[in-house]
Amino acid sequence: MLHSNELNIINSSIISLKVMWFTKKKVARSKKYFTDEWVGEWKRALEESELYKVKGKEWNASVLLRMDPPSPALKKESYIGFYLDLQYGECHELRYADETDRDIADVILKADESTWLTLIEQKKDPAMMIMKGSLKLEKGSLVMLTNQKQAAKALLQTAPSYEKESLDEEYISETIDKIPVRRKHISFNTTNRGLDFESFPMKLFQKAKQFGVWDPASISFEKDREDWKKLSDDEKTIIIHLSSLFMAGEEAVTLDLLPLIQTISKEGRLEEEIFLTSFLWEEAKHTEFFSRFVKEVFVERPDFEQFHKPFYKKLFYRQLPEDLNRLYTDSSPLAQLKASGTYNMIVEGTLAETGYEAYHKMLKENNLLPGLQDGIIKLKQDESRHIAYGLYLINRLLNDNSDCSAPFEKHLEELLDDATNVIHEIFEPYDVVPFGLEKEWFLNYAIKQFQQRINKLGIY
Repeated sequence: MLHSNELNIINSSIISLKVMWFTKKKVARSKKYFTDEWVGEWKRALEESELYKVKGKEWNASVLLRMDPPSPALKKESYIGFYLDLQYGECHELRYADETDRDIADVILKADESTWLTLIEQKKDPAMMIMKGSLKLEKGSLVMLTNQKQAAKALLQTAPSYEKESLDEEYISETIDKIPVRRKHISFNTTNRGLDFESFPMKLFQKAKQFGVWDPASISFEKDREDWKKLSDDEKTIIIHLSSLFMAGEEAVTLDLLPLIQTISKEGRLEEEIFLTSFLWEEAKHTEFFSRFVKEVFVERPDFEQFHKPFYKKLFYRQLPEDLNRLYTDSSPLAQLKASGTYNMIVEGTLAETGYEAYHKMLKENNLLPGLQDGIIKLKQDESRHIAYGLYLINRLLNDNSDCSAPFEKHLEELLDDATNVIHEIFEPYDVVPFGLEKEWFLNYAIKQFQQRINKLGIY
């Protein structure tokens, strides 16, 4: 364990490195982007890029990279950005764009100058920037862009950059002290300061007692059994498919939450631990609910795991347990952020929320399976408290550990990529998706959920 004087030295070093890094970044931004020379250099780099030739071999679309407001650095006042004619791994044209190009471009991506510089200098993934709301898709298909995200990323990677290498945030995070295992109690909060009933976790606990006390065993599936017999085979398949993802997902979050509870307990955060007891209990009920629905409604037990495709397994079979169980040996702020980011931001806040809305579109709008509908409404109410706590935890950790922001952002980018691939996997087996579900809607809804949470955190 590092002593306080050692931590002070490390923190001072981190601050110094940060100052140096931002100074370099400021200098880099003062260089002349978007000049004729810069455009020519980009076109040559794009034409010579073997990576883009491979990644963009299926891309056949013209793109307008629009600056809004137009940058003073552009050559003429009439220019609004850059026009690229991209055909199967080749760039047939790259030039300044004006208003007339908005009509002929197949895809229009819009952002301010600062965002474009961030994309160019830091080699950000444009698809991720769209999903986070920093980059706007003004024209074109989100499904097409997510399918071609590697081509879009390779395209912008060829743009000339004057940025210096940034500070290794992962290395810095390793200097953060670990939380020790509690060997004995020194005092007790209840007999010392008392419980803080006005704290956010305790307010969530009051809501959990008021709205979270429901029994899966009390929900009737009698009408569901009758409705199930009337569904077509394709309609049954999509409900089994979605339910299989929730069944495993709810079990996973039940199994993997305990390390976070223990970490919070070791820190002596009693109010948070009290709320987390209801959190785990509710996840256990969600696991019970789906198991009861399957047992009482499905005539035969299907092969659920056939629907667990590679990206779903990557996220739920590996990433979630790895990020949570890492807390047993590394309970640093960054490790806690990654755990909560995976659990609350992606699994609950993005994928589960999108799944609930899919159930609503399938069932509520068609007046089907009232028992399943009832349970989903109760699950969603519970999860809203879980997500609210996750945002509270992430905000608390980031406020006290600003150096963790960059590696946490990188972690979320990687996870969001996996989450969108899970959605692609869901739609892959269907030529026509039952109940009128559409991939574009799914992706837009998932991204909207992610953006809402990101906006509350204010880290992008």
